[in-house]
Amino acid sequence: MSRPFRLSGLLRVRGLQERAAAEHLSRAAMEHTRTQARERELRTALSSSTDAAMDVRTLAALAAARVASRGLLADLTVLGDLQRSAVEEARDRHAAARIDERGLARLAEAHAERERMRDLRAEQAELDEIAVRPLTEETP
Repeated sequence: MSRPFRLSGLLRVRGLQERAAAEHLSRAAMEHTRTQARERELRTALSSSTDAAMDVRTLAALAAARVASRGLLADLTVLGDLQRSAVEEARDRHAAARIDERGLARLAEAHAERERMRDLRAEQAELDEIAVRPLTEETP
């Protein structure tokens, strides 16, 4: 009978940690992608504005809107940079979690192989014993 892998609980925990790190990486990447899309949309809106000022108030309103849009663009750029670094950090954490899990998984696989070989040796010993019995019983 094979013995259980003693680190199986730790292997399950490492698997959970890897999945949590993958989820965090996915969320960070999606947020970064959304921010990039918002920045592209704002840049497109700023570059393709065809508003014509009819009077001084309209001109002032257009100027204020452009200043606000440029401020928002600057904020989105900074946010994008922060999110890019968060994605890199999440990617590193996920890679470390995968390495930890794979190391334990390899240990579990090696343990399973050792136990399988031990079971096969025990079975072979039993078969050898069965094969030898008739010879010893027949001789007086």
